[in-house]
Amino acid sequence: MSVIPRVQSIVLPILREALPAVKIGSWVEDIDYRSFPLLNVRRIGGVRHDRRPLDLGMPVIEMTAFGTASLPDTEQLYEDALEALHEAVRLQKLTEAGYLHSIKEKSGATQLSSLFQDSWRVLGLIQLGVRPPQTHQLTRR
Repeated sequence: MSVIPRVQSIVLPILREALPAVKIGSWVEDIDYRSFPLLNVRRIGGVRHDRRPLDLGMPVIEMTAFGTASLPDTEQLYEDALEALHEAVRLQKLTEAGYLHSIKEKSGATQLSSLFQDSWRVLGLIQLGVRPPQTHQLTRR
């Protein structure tokens, strides 16, 4: 069984702690339960680390901010979330699932038409290095 944690199991707790007033998840609820501002994190690809493929992952996530206040507020939400991820890498912030060892923006904040009426959408692609908690013995060196 893989020891590489699911990227959302690390990213979502980090973002929820940094942005407590924002609805954060990996899927968007039905309209009856949806609230804004909203931040959605979805894995869209990535690879295993080239020298440690059994221990370290390099997934790419799509991070999307949705807001109803204004486009600048939605852009700021994206930037605040990105800064929280950078800070988590800098501090090697540990979650129950593991931590982020690196971050690289693959595509910066991009405004797109929103899927939801009367809202704005800002999306970016981010490659994250994920690692299990330090208590885990790496399988190969």
